[in-house]
This record gives sequence, C-alpha cells and structure tokens, in this order.
Amino acid sequence: MMDEGEYSTPFSILHAASLLSQSSRLSKFEQALKRVVTEESYVVDLGTGTGVLAMMAARAGARKVTAVEIDRISVEYAKNAIKQNGLDDVIEVVRSHYANFRPRKKADIVTCEMLSSAMLVEPQVPASQWAVENILKEQGILLPRSATVFIAPVECHSIWERFSTVGFDFPRVPQTMDRDASRDLADLTVLEKFDFFCHQDEWVVDKGLEFTIVNDGTVHGFVALFEAHLIDDIKLTMADGWRDLLMPIAEPVKVTQGDLLSVDVLYSPAMINTLKIRSQLVDSQGNVRSRQQ
Repeated sequence: MMDEGEYSTPFSILHAASLLSQSSRLSKFEQALKRVVTEESYVVDLGTGTGVLAMMAARAGARKVTAVEIDRISVEYAKNAIKQNGLDDVIEVVRSHYANFRPRKKADIVTCEMLSSAMLVEPQVPASQWAVENILKEQGILLPRSATVFIAPVECHSIWERFSTVGFDFPRVPQTMDRDASRDLADLTVLEKFDFFCHQDEWVVDKGLEFTIVNDGTVHGFVALFEAHLIDDIKLTMADGWRDLLMPIAEPVKVTQGDLLSVDVLYSPAMINTLKIRSQLVDSQGNVRSRQQ
C-alpha cells in the first residue's frame, strides 16, 4: 500500500520532458548561464524537472549545483539523466518543495523557471521571492529576474464552446491555448510588471484597464501573455514555447470598433482560483451596453 503523499501521477515528468523540445528557451537559459557561472559558483535550480537547467549550470563550470524538485518521479528521472551525462559528481538532487528548501550555504545563482502566461498558474512569483529571501546570496543572480504580463480582449469561439458539451454546461475556467485560436479585438496592454527581487508580504494583482476596440467581434475573455528578462539583452517570450492563457468573462459581449471596454482584474499569483474579472462596455455614443461582475 502506498504511503499518503508518495504517489504521484506521471503528468509532471511527461510535461517536463516535453519541454526538452523547446530549443529556443533552453538556448537562452544556456546563454545566460554561460555569462554568469564561474568555477566558484554554487547554483540552485528550483523546480528542476528533468534537471536540464542544473546540467547546463554544471556544464558552464559551476563548482556545485543543487537541483530541487517536489515530484518523486521527476526526481528519479533527473537523477538518471544527470548520471547518464556524467555530472553526478557536481549535481545533487533534493526532493523538496521550494518553500521547505534552505541550503547550508547560500547560492551565488538561482534558476527558477516556473513561468506561466499571467504568473497565475505556476508559482514563479512566490518561489522567486522565497529564493531571494532564503536561498540566494545578497548580491546573487536570479534567473529570470523579472517579467511583464500583457492582456487584451479576444474572440475565441473554440475555447468558449468547450464548456458546453454533450448536453451539459460547465463552469468556465482559464485555459491555455495556441495563439491562432483567438482573435485580438484591441491592442495588448501591460497588466503587471513583476520584479522577482521585490519583497511583498502578499502579492496581489489588482488593476483596472481600458481598451479601445479596434475590431468588430465578440469578446469571450482576455488573453494573457508575458515577456521575462533573464539577463542583459536575453529575454524569454511566448515564442520560446509558452501557450497563451485565456481568462474567460461571464458572458460573451458583442463589440464594434470604437467601443470602450473597461476591465478590473484581480488575482493572487499562483492561485488560479482567486481570479476575478469585472468588465463594462461603453459604446461610441457613451451608452453602457454591458456590465459584468
């Protein structure tokens, strides 16, 4: 009989292994690591998955690397990959939640790639803050350092219709999607800028934005995407392997060019169930045509 907490599905490692095909993402991390790692560097990789970033740090010349991962199956996979590549004398793999990990000696560099399209799904923000406060040296390097989230109202019939099927209706929740699955109805606007070095007792995104509609259509929700800064001129973008995130609204809203769509977005990063979106549509004549809570 399995002990409680010991069993884990293979999803985590299947997902992590699929990321090995994201060559541009990995290339950018490798470029950044080559610039900052020295033969004296101690590197910690949070959420190591397959161990690929930890191995890149070791290949760049790090003195020691600790790869931290909570998923049991991923831990074993990373250990096997590290041994297979002859790096087990440099890299240790520790099974731990990031918030339970405190190294005996603080790190010169921390890599933490738990990015998601609005910093809503994965714990990039809290994990980075934990790393800065408990793992990284005062003048240490965090990769990535920051991220900017953008949103825009979009038409997306395929995702909207997903939740009405075989005669049943289901609550609509945020969904990842390919960029060509939706059509922008207004220009992208900055929702939030995250400085992962910035300490906050509680991270909350609470923003009000206005969009001028540029294309006629039906608003089904707001698409979220990001750009993350690794170091110097190296940036991660959605083209490096991430999927957009659709944050649906309560009911579809028909819009025409020139309408003004206001939206209030509220959520805590890494806590998808905290997402709240309120919107109001004002037509070009100044009349309120739709208001949703």
